[in-house]
Amino acid sequence: MKKIYHTFLCAAALLLASACTIYHPQSVDIPLINHRGDARIDASASMSAWILPDVFTLNLTGSYGFSDWFAGQAHVNFGGDNYYTQLAPGAYYPLGAKSVVEGYAGLGFGGGWRDNIDSEHSDQTNNNYSFKGHYFLPFAQCNIGWHDLTKAHFDLAVGLKLGALMPDYEYFELNNGTEIAGSRMGYKTTNFLVEPQAMIRFGGEHLRFNVRMGMSWLSDMGTKGAEKFIYDYVTGSAGLTFYF
Repeated sequence: MKKIYHTFLCAAALLLASACTIYHPQSVDIPLINHRGDARIDASASMSAWILPDVFTLNLTGSYGFSDWFAGQAHVNFGGDNYYTQLAPGAYYPLGAKSVVEGYAGLGFGGGWRDNIDSEHSDQTNNNYSFKGHYFLPFAQCNIGWHDLTKAHFDLAVGLKLGALMPDYEYFELNNGTEIAGSRMGYKTTNFLVEPQAMIRFGGEHLRFNVRMGMSWLSDMGTKGAEKFIYDYVTGSAGLTFYF
């Protein structure tokens, strides 16, 4: 069993060393806005993974109910070598005293970079690689959930984001710090994005602990002809939500 585990880790490391992870599911709050003046700020830390965890981010989301049906949301996250931000106006409709459905349509912008990453067999060739770029993400998202259940103010929600990821990334290889001629390539193919998310919250009236899990599927990234560019499939996060 230990030999199988070590073999898996080595294989995963080689796969990660040969490709660029340029997108991960975003840990954006599912606010469940349910009345005019409903306001909250969500702060969390998240970890994303393809095969092994490889992207860490700090996340901040603000949401507000501007009227009896109109809401808005702003989000930003940063992980040292990656970033993402989005703005999204939306609408909400209470389905009862404890349930609500809400929808948002917005635009996201993000990017990332990594320099001098060891390539496979770099101890033999002295080769490594770098990549950098950014992307736009127009999207629509629908959320449904239940809030303030039990005395623990338990919230439960699921959301689904659909969008078009429009990347502009470059990849190139180096040998002893010098770019290898002919190794530079770009990636600008628009991908259809499907990103489901689930969330639970619990705590007090004005402060609650939250846990979220999200997944992503992109239509082109990582396929034949785009092997150098991949994305993380899953993101898990935990944090605090402040109610005002």
